[in-house]
Formats: sequence, structure tokens, C-alpha cells
Amino acid sequence: MKVISKSRFVSGVQCEKKLFFDIYRKDLKPKVSEEQEVLFNTGHKIGSLAQQLFPNGKDASPESYYDFSKSILDTATWIYEGINTIYEATFTAESVLAALDILHHENGERWAIEVKSSNAVKDYHIQDASLQYWVMNKSGFKPDKFFLMHINSSYIRNGALEVDKLFTLEDITEKVILNQSWVTEKLTSLQGVINNSVEPVKEIGLHCDAPFSCDYKHHCWKHITANSVFDLAYARGRDWEFYNKGILKLEDIPVETLLTHRQQLQVNGIKSNSSYIDRDSIREFMNTWQFPLYFFDFETIFPAIPIVDQTSPFQQVPFQYSLHILDYAGAELHHKEYLADPKLYSSNAEEHPCKKLIEQMKLDFGSVGSIVAYNAAFEIGVLKKLAIIFPAEKSFIESLIARFVDLLIPFRNAWFYTPEMGSSASIKSVLPAIAPSFSYGDLVINNGGLASNTFLSMVYGEFKGDLTLTIKHMLAYCERDTEGMVVIYKALLDKLN
Repeated sequence: MKVISKSRFVSGVQCEKKLFFDIYRKDLKPKVSEEQEVLFNTGHKIGSLAQQLFPNGKDASPESYYDFSKSILDTATWIYEGINTIYEATFTAESVLAALDILHHENGERWAIEVKSSNAVKDYHIQDASLQYWVMNKSGFKPDKFFLMHINSSYIRNGALEVDKLFTLEDITEKVILNQSWVTEKLTSLQGVINNSVEPVKEIGLHCDAPFSCDYKHHCWKHITANSVFDLAYARGRDWEFYNKGILKLEDIPVETLLTHRQQLQVNGIKSNSSYIDRDSIREFMNTWQFPLYFFDFETIFPAIPIVDQTSPFQQVPFQYSLHILDYAGAELHHKEYLADPKLYSSNAEEHPCKKLIEQMKLDFGSVGSIVAYNAAFEIGVLKKLAIIFPAEKSFIESLIARFVDLLIPFRNAWFYTPEMGSSASIKSVLPAIAPSFSYGDLVINNGGLASNTFLSMVYGEFKGDLTLTIKHMLAYCERDTEGMVVIYKALLDKLN
């Protein structure tokens, strides 16, 4: 009989077919992406920090993840020997395997502790823990208490990292006990799946993206073509409503169907290749802008473990910006930029790294003129956090915030739409629709996530590569973003003429 591990149980709870593919069709699973690698590494860092709260434990991690026999034996032996704390304690019962992040004994009680990099307890965390409790109980090592340790989002770093304040320990014992009969029933069902070489029948559904997007979605959704009902803007469940009625393509949505203005534009665009523009609204909006125009974009890091003083877990901390300046209509653009030295973001740095960024912004921004951003709420949110960190700069920062205009608005409000935009009003959808020749394809660093992860690897001292060349790539990417805003701005002006 094949073994059900925690990861297999999690897959099976989401979808029986996913579990089947995990075992019998591993060829369908895509390679781990760079973003996933970053998440895994973050998880390892958080797990190591959590162990500091329960120090001097023995580590039962396996030498190979294909053989847990020694881990299981070590765990049982160390428990009987009275070892207080065991990391990666491993248990097995009835062909089910589960490893626990931390097993700890406190005042005669046995504590099971799972560590998560999220900032709250999620439903799927309870499901994971319920299986672990079930295995521990069946193997004769029932925990007295079960805790989930997660990131405390309200923690603000000030000086050395205070690990005891970074984490929150939440007692979920009652919840996992209430789930035990459910675990038993689910295991019976899943054991039937893994011991049967016949692929289970399972239609696509909401489970394909809950709690995570499935690794095999590309396979199960291959019958879903471009411009399907799942591409409908702001669908809010209407996509599944159409699909369940046998309507797969946007062009097949009946004419009499009531849709929102934005959705109707999209469907009309598919059916008749028609565009739409509300010149009056766009003109009124852009008439509020004041020269010079500052096209502005931040790049940020947002580490789960705060590395900068006066920041919280997952807080967006700026390290770079690009600025294209247009002094008046028809003037020649000029460009300014800032990219911090990664060493400034070290916990050993003498001053806050964002201080130099603010000083440079004071030099680059004049006292008047609209600041143009795409989805300006992001830049404004970053600036508001800086105003808290640097109260002496609050007046300057608030003066910047008051000058923002959001280039997203004409597209979010569907004042301008072309079929090429599809369902999204993001700059990555709008730009190629408005200016097909404008591209990020020639850039080595071509998206914000990669820029953020690259800079963070430099901060951690984990970067491997040509530092000087990579910095040039990072500057080129951020500059391309604000250049793209200028392209959109000029395209809107052309539509008004």
C-alpha cells in the first residue's frame, strides 16, 4: 500500500485528481519557478528562526526525503529518552506519514507546533494539523496541545530581531480534535485513489484555485481556450455560472444577458472587434493635471522577516525608483533614477536605508506638478509608511501624496477600451494593447517580482552573478516602467484630438 504523506493529503483534500497526478503523472508537473524557490527559502528561514524559541532540540530531518525510516525511529527513541524538543519529529500509522516542525515538552505536556510563514491561521492550516494530530495519536504519541506558530504582522523591528515578538503561537487544539472523524473519512477515500491506477473523474471547478492554484491546471484546463468566460472582467462568479450552462466562449454569451459596462465592452470587443472611448471623461480627468508631469514608479522588497528598522513583516520597503519628467506639452523628456546600495539594507547599517532615498527624491521632484503613477495607491501606500518612519519628513511626503494622479483610472473605469486589453486594466495588459511595439522582452529583469527578489538576494548576500551588470538590468527595468506610462499618456492625448 502506498503511503499518504502530509503533502499528498493536502493535494487530495484540494482535488483527488491532483493527488493521483502527484503519484502517477509526475511528468505533468511543471518545474519549480523562481518565485516558488523564493517562497521555499523564506519558509526555511522562518522555520530556523522558530526553532530559536525552542532551542537545543534534536533534529530528526531525514537524509533523503525518499526514506523516513530513521527519522521515525529517532523520533520515537528520543521521546522515550525524555528529549524535550525535537525538530522535524516524524510519525507513521496505517500507511500515513507526518513530520512536525517542532515537538516540545513543557510542564509534563506534549506540544505539537507547526510553523507557517503566513500572518494568520488559514483553514488549510487546520486541515494539515488535523492530519498530523491523527497520525501522532494513532502512533501512540498523542499531543496534549497543538499550536500553530505564524508571523505576527503587528511586530515592528527596532534593532536586533526579536524572535519572540516576530511569532504568534496560537492554540488550535480544539479545532484539530473536532476534525478527527473528517480525517479518518478523508484518508479512507484518498487511500482508494492512490491504490487505484485509474485516473479519477473530476471536473474543473473552484477547487482548482483553492487554497492554491493547482500545478496541473494547465492539463485539466486545456479545453479552455483564449477569450473564454473565465477571462470575463470582474466576473465574481458569473464565469462559472456561464460555464455550468454550457457557455464556454465570451462570444457565445447571449445578447440579452445583463452585463456590467466593462464586461459588455469586452464581449462587444470579442464579437465585433470594437473599441470604446469616453473622450469627455478622459479630457476632464487629464485637465486636472499640472505641468511639469513626473511619471513615477517604486520598486520594493517585502520580506516576511523584516530586515529594516521600523518596518513590519511583509511591509513594502522601497529600494528603487524611476522618474520621467515632462516639463510642458511637447518638451523633451528627461529621466532620473535611484537604486539603493544593498548594503544599506543590512541589519548592521548605521542609518535607515530609506533616508537616502528620500534625500534623492527631494532633489528630483520639484515643488509643483502632477506625479503620475499607474495604480497610484501602491506608491501612496509606500510613502505613507515612510512618513511614519520619518516624522520630520512628513510635510514633504504629504506634499508629494497630494500631487498624485492615477493613470489607471481611465482603464479601470472603462473610459477607454480595446479588445486587446482583455479582462485586465493592469499596465502589463494596457501597454501592449495601446503600443504593440513597446515591450519588456529584451530585458533580462522584466518584472517587478524578479527585481524585488534579485535585490533581496543581494541584501542577504546570496546573490550569484555579475553585480555591476545586474544593477544595470534593474535600472533598465524600472526605467521601462515609467517610459511605458509616458507612452500611455501620449496615446490618451492622441485619442482626444
